[in-house]
Formats: sequence, structure tokens, C-alpha cells
Amino acid sequence: MKKISFLLLGLIIALSGISQNYFESMIPPTDGFKREAKLVVETHDHGYIVSCDAQYIYHNDMLVSISPEGNVVNTLVFQIDGKNVKYSGLFRHPEFDDDYLAVATLITGDSYADYQQRELAFIRFDKELNILNQNVIDLGADYVRLSTSIKDLPKVIMKDDGTIFMAAHSLKTDGYCYLFAILTTGGELLKTKEDFSLNTSSHSLYDTFIKSKSDNSFGLIIFINGNGDGYYHVDSTLNCRMAGMLNNMPIRIVQEDPQQTHPDTTYYYAYINGTSEYLNDTAFLTTTGGRFTKHYGGVIGNCHFVTVLNDSLDVSNTNVWDIYRDLQNYKTRTLPANTKAISVTDNAVFHCGVMGLRDHSHYSGGSTAPTTVTVSKFDKELNLIWRRHYGNNGDFYDINTIQATEDGGCILTGIYAKGPGYQEYYSYILKVDENGYNSVSENEESIAKPYLCYPNPAKDIIYIEFSPDVNCKSVEIYDMDGRLVETGHGASLQSSTINIANLTPGLYLIKVRMSDGKEFTEKIVVK
Repeated sequence: MKKISFLLLGLIIALSGISQNYFESMIPPTDGFKREAKLVVETHDHGYIVSCDAQYIYHNDMLVSISPEGNVVNTLVFQIDGKNVKYSGLFRHPEFDDDYLAVATLITGDSYADYQQRELAFIRFDKELNILNQNVIDLGADYVRLSTSIKDLPKVIMKDDGTIFMAAHSLKTDGYCYLFAILTTGGELLKTKEDFSLNTSSHSLYDTFIKSKSDNSFGLIIFINGNGDGYYHVDSTLNCRMAGMLNNMPIRIVQEDPQQTHPDTTYYYAYINGTSEYLNDTAFLTTTGGRFTKHYGGVIGNCHFVTVLNDSLDVSNTNVWDIYRDLQNYKTRTLPANTKAISVTDNAVFHCGVMGLRDHSHYSGGSTAPTTVTVSKFDKELNLIWRRHYGNNGDFYDINTIQATEDGGCILTGIYAKGPGYQEYYSYILKVDENGYNSVSENEESIAKPYLCYPNPAKDIIYIEFSPDVNCKSVEIYDMDGRLVETGHGASLQSSTINIANLTPGLYLIKVRMSDGKEFTEKIVVK
């Protein structure tokens, strides 16, 4: 019966013109430059074009064309007039069917000290990455750089009318300014505005909302040195104003309650690693690594949340959640995806975070460690539909972008390095279906886990927290000789606990069986 249902589902999807594809791709460096997958656009045949961002701002980026099955079709690394290309946006072209548009900056120089960047390139190409047309505009000799740090590269958004909105934190010969512009897809400047009110190198443009409001205004997150994240509006005439500060803002406040009738944790917006996106005309989503205060026991530590705010920065949805789960090491970081951690559709919200990250600096030895990628799907009221965990295998993952796909799933782009040495870096791409899995075969275990098992290593208790869309049948722990040594309790609920206090230190296997027949195996170290 299951096979018949699956065949019917496949026929329905095929007739609808959208095929469900799931894959995990790792693209090795081919020219000696470390790169990580970053921007992504879905092609008309449901493949993908991905930009692979080079390690240094003065190095050349790469474009990769990927088939719907996850195979690399072509790669493109090129210069324009001897200048390196750095991508700020990838879009379907609004004027030419089956064509695509890349917006990039051109860079000269070979170090942070001497790179220059004042030209914008508008490149039209097909899905095989054949360049069909390109146009370069020079913003003028008084512009030295259109970005003043790695994080605040120019941000570009395609508006509903097909024009391009750009925001850039720029260095000019006479100081720093924020440059806002509206351009055509061919690079013609329709409107520009320079804002010198934040004329300092220590401020950074951290995030630009992908969607605009119906009044054509945009949201920005600008890091203000010494104060934290500022939430800004840019209106249709490109005037920019600050709506308020996000740093240290209480997201959920819980008063101390001796009766413990409600959760006892207060959350605060704390770090500068977040991204935001409009939910509708009156509210926006924001996500960041944050701080929590646990009233009972006095614990203070790091968490990771997403919540809904209005333009006055009032919390308009209290369905705050976090992916902090390590009570034994409450200083472990959990951070959102680096470039864009939220993707909003008409009926769902996708969110991505990475547990185990110290920061997003990938190439220093102290910042790579075993990580787990967590993807959550919510409805528009932030009720959790499902949550999946990927990569809990001792390897290093970091995610730059999560983007909803036309088949109801999502695609993630980032970077991967195999543990324990983490010496070789790959551009990482993961495509999952509408249920968060990259495999639908009953005989093949998906890398997606519908539960989180923690802590690992463990000493006394192991906790297993299940996604709300699954029902667990049993949880058992085996030694390496295959002997059953312990059974989980509460497995029929949304969590399970295993007492391992009497187990001999060593390596064990946890087998999790779901009611739908799926089975998962987890390695656990008992201290």
C-alpha cells in the first residue's frame, strides 16, 4: 500500500510539472581557492545556479550550474576587463524567459589594503552559464569601495516591477556613506541616494530584507559599533531612518515564579549574526544567536531564537523558540545561517541554524568543530510543523543561505569540511523535500534526523527530542557487540530519556524506530 501511495504521489507531482528532488552535493575547489556556496536561484527546470564565494574579497567568485538531481553541469570563473567578479545577487531574468541575471561588483587589487571596487556588472546568462550579455557601470572615481568589510558586501534585491534595489556601505575619497540605488536589469541608474549620517568605517551593513513592503520600502539591519544592531527603513524615495535598536532587547520576559507554572527562561536579542525578513506589511521576522537568563538556578547562557516584531519593535508573536539544547555546556553557540537564515513563502516559514559554531569564520583552526545543521518549517504564526537535524557525524558544516523551493522543500548552501582534521573545504549544497528529508526510500536512511539526541558525549542522562510531525515507536541503546543495554522512557511522547549512569564508558549505538517504519541509528559516547 505504501508503494502504491508513493507511485500515485510521484504521478501527481510529475503531472504538475514540478519534480521532487533531494540531494547533497559537495563541490571541491578546482583552482586552489577556498570557496563556499552562498547565493542560489532555482532554474526554470528546477535545477539551481549557485554562487561560490571566494575566501577573500579580492579573489574571484565562481558560478555553478546544478541539475535537478544535484549533479554539477558546469562551472564558470571569469574576469571582466581583468577585474575579479564578486556576486551580490542571482535572479531569474524578468525580461527574458529561461535566462538569469547576476549582479556583481568588480574588484582590483590583491589584498585588503589595496583592493578597489567601484563598478557594478549586470550579467545575463543561460542555465548552462553561457554569458549572453553583460553591462558594466562605473559609479565614479570618488568611489573607492562599495563594501567596507566581508560581511557588508553590497546587497541587491529584485523588486516586483523587475528593477533592482541596491544598498551598499561605501568608502569614498572624502569619507564613508551608505549608497542606495534603483537600477534597471541592464544597469541603468534610475535613482540614487547617499546617506552620510553613518559616515564611519566601524558601522556595517549586515542584512537587507529580500522582500519589500507594498509601499516599496525596505528593511535593513546595520551594526552600529558600540551599540549593536539597528533596524532601519529605506522608503520608496530612498530616505533612510532608524526605527530602533535590537541589541539586548527582551524578546520574551518571564517573571520569577515560585510555583513554576510557566517556563522560567527570558530571552534577549544579543548578537550581530542575525538575519531578518518581512512576514507581511506590518511585521517582520528576526533571528539571531541570543542570550537567555534561566531564573531557577541562575544560569545565563547562549541560545538561538526567531520571533516576530512590528516596526515599533514590539514583539507581536510570543511563539519564540530556540535550538539551545546543551545544559551541560550552556556557552556553546548556536547561530543562524550566515547570509540569510529565513525564507518566507505564502503559507510557510523556513529557518536554518547551526549548532556547535563558535562563529562564522570558517578558515581559522579555532572556529571549525563538529556541527549540526537544524532546519525548521513553521506556519505563518510560527507554529512548528517539522524540524530536522543534519550532519550529526563529527564533520563541520556551516550554512550561508536557506531558500524555499517551488516543490515545497528548501535548499541550503554553505561550506563543509570533514573531521577531525578539517583541512579541505568544499562548497556544500543540500536540497530536501517538503518534509525535510533528502531520501524517500524505505531501505535508505536519510541524513535528516527528525529528532535531536543530546548531549554527546553524555554521562548520566541522554535526552531525545522529537519533531512534532513524527511518532516514535521505540528507543533502545546497544553496545558495540549488539547487546541491548538500555531502553528509553517516554518514547510515545515528544521526548525520551535514557538513564546511562550504570553504563561502562565507551561507544554505543542508539536505535530510534518511528511508527511509520523509518529507523535511525545514532552513535553516542558515554563518559
